[in-house]
Amino acid sequence: MKKIYILFLCFMITFSVNAQVVERIGITDDLKFYCRMNVVCPTELFVDEVNNYLYSQANFGRALKTLDINNQFKLIETKENISKIAPDFSVKLNQFNIRYNKVAVEINNEDGVIAYCKVENGICFTLKKDSGYIVYFVNENGIPGAIDTDGNIYKNTEAIEYLKVYDSEKYAQSRARAEKLQLVEKFDLCEVLIWGNTYYSTIESVTAYWTGRSNGHLYVNLGYPVQYDLQGNGYQPYFVSDGNYSQFVIVSPNGKWLVPPIMLHEYSEILKTSLQEKEYDIASGWYIGFGGNIYYYIAEENYTEVFRIRNTWDSTNLYALAINGYTEDFYGDYVKEVLLKMSKADLRLLRNTIFALYGVHFKSEDLAKHFDKQVWYTDKGLTSGDVTLPAHRQKLVEMIQKLEK
Repeated sequence: MKKIYILFLCFMITFSVNAQVVERIGITDDLKFYCRMNVVCPTELFVDEVNNYLYSQANFGRALKTLDINNQFKLIETKENISKIAPDFSVKLNQFNIRYNKVAVEINNEDGVIAYCKVENGICFTLKKDSGYIVYFVNENGIPGAIDTDGNIYKNTEAIEYLKVYDSEKYAQSRARAEKLQLVEKFDLCEVLIWGNTYYSTIESVTAYWTGRSNGHLYVNLGYPVQYDLQGNGYQPYFVSDGNYSQFVIVSPNGKWLVPPIMLHEYSEILKTSLQEKEYDIASGWYIGFGGNIYYYIAEENYTEVFRIRNTWDSTNLYALAINGYTEDFYGDYVKEVLLKMSKADLRLLRNTIFALYGVHFKSEDLAKHFDKQVWYTDKGLTSGDVTLPAHRQKLVEMIQKLEK
């Protein structure tokens, strides 16, 4: 009987318009499979896409390692891990770490745990709140709640009230979406969470709602959490312990598969080997970048494989385009195709998104208003002249400038 230990965290993989492209971007022996007294490592994959760093817990959860993806996963730093939970999902925003597992959501910084709340259905989305952040989730009954970086825990009515204050225009759009979904009564009573186009709830509730309405679905009652990108697309991996297949699904706010399910086992040497072994110990983790890029790893006792799927299922995703830049591969062909379809206004916004990644300050009122709402953006007071872009992003800027003339 195989032993396959799965820990869901953060991830990487790539698609093109008509085909899925899974890239194995490297291997590292600084992260290896460990299991002791039901503690499985590595865990908590997070990828800093701006600088291309990978973070993961190791050493039975006692250490947080930082690896440089650009430099063959060279170990940059090892720090003491202060999290109280073994997370299934993790994201770092400035000095805050937001972590979730099947039991709780936790926010901490270098000084320790700031906030902790029991929750069973993952993180729906994160928004800015004053100088920090507020994290939304639903409980086992699909009732919304939130937790913030000041240590506050919000009940459903308090959590929904902040959405009204945060963005009244989007709140009105969300209510209109609830009306279209015939959920407006529950929305008004703060019994369901709808933000933008997405209805967030338990896997069972969301699947039941979309059954018969769409050609996609999530996996129910398998213990695999769903995480969302900033566009409200839901992501869920599915690992079958008998080794037949392992796959990843991406579901739109309309409950449809955005692409055919990705067969993960076809790309991993570790998973291929495990199919032939009577007993094989494996750990896995995943992360969804702010633009929807998927980062994913498979670990065994000698080394860890890291994979990426770059977002090509959402051509309007400016963050993904800015992060990925222009590269001389299949993704470059995709970028050329997308840029030719973009308006001058969108090209301007994309060009400035590239500089916003680095904290550039914007004097134009429309740009400042747009980026100030982006959870990934921090105004560092820089000018574009202060920023030296890596080659793949500089090339994208030059391509955009030519099209803007």
